Amino acid sequence: MPATTTPDVTFGITRNAGALIDSVEVEQKIEQKALKGSNGNVARVHVFNPTSSGSVKGHGALAIVPGVGDAGVTGVTGGVTVITTVKQTETNEDFNGWEYQFENYPNAEAVA
Repeated sequence: MPATTTPDVTFGITRNAGALIDSVEVEQKIEQKALKGSNGNVARVHVFNPTSSGSVKGHGALAIVPGVGDAGVTGVTGGVTVITTVKQTETNEDFNGWEYQFENYPNAEAVA
């Protein structure tokens, strides 16, 4: 089912162009270092190393393989994206499917 958008909510999947996508999840993270002052309260905070991770689940043909690649998810760009796992499933009661997980390091450069 194609995504339907209204001003404040969206129904359906908009972050991946695949036709048989069940779900797309993206988590954005940041590391932090806090420095406490002499009174025990946090006095200074430094944030660094932004990353994104997530997963895509669907059905049909899959061209994704583990390694450096493209997550195929809108908004996950720049730096290096690593496809960490690819899982394919078959059951008696459902269509064959797949799932892959990724990590994106927007400030990194790939090393061969």
